[in-house]
Amino acid sequence: MYTAAHQRVTQIRNFVWLVVGIYESRSVHLSKIAGRVSGSAKLTSTTRQLRRFLSNPAIHVREWYEPIARQWLNAQWRHLGEIRLIVDGTKVGFGHQLLMVALAYRKRAIPIAWTWVKHKRGHSSAFKQLALLNYVRKLLPPGAAVFLVGDSEFGSVEVLKWLDQWGWFYVLRQKSDTLVWLDQYGEWRPFGSFVQKAGQNCWLGAVT
Repeated sequence: MYTAAHQRVTQIRNFVWLVVGIYESRSVHLSKIAGRVSGSAKLTSTTRQLRRFLSNPAIHVREWYEPIARQWLNAQWRHLGEIRLIVDGTKVGFGHQLLMVALAYRKRAIPIAWTWVKHKRGHSSAFKQLALLNYVRKLLPPGAAVFLVGDSEFGSVEVLKWLDQWGWFYVLRQKSDTLVWLDQYGEWRPFGSFVQKAGQNCWLGAVT
């Protein structure tokens, strides 16, 4: 595990126990994680210790997690010759949304980067989405082929333009009422008008 020189031994120890506890307990609940931490301390004491570690403003998540994320990305690039990413936006509680970019691996999604957004209704902004995607782009091995899939959360025109610029391949769900322009029709038409039944497919080619 890579660590920065300024990180204290106690912080590194807490981080290791946190990771081990998550793996052993298969849970993200602190009390269950603490139950898997070895030692003579009481469960409540260990739980408080882990909570203090997670609440410590001196702990910068990306600084700790970035070396791990890079290793995952490099490993998939070496073994598959491509990198498969999943993007998702999930509402958490009232007024918050979690945006995440994950690595697709053996029918699982391994988190690579994430950010919290204060948002009550609708999709998050393209600005926030691009900031997250651009951070992940900087973690990629040079020249890596990227395939991205996700729902309509990340399907804005502004995001799609940048994905094209970066040379990424992508499949992002669009709402049926999203309008597209095709020269052969000479008008704007909603996506939903091109198929009438579930299971049908239609290739539109270049659209505006």
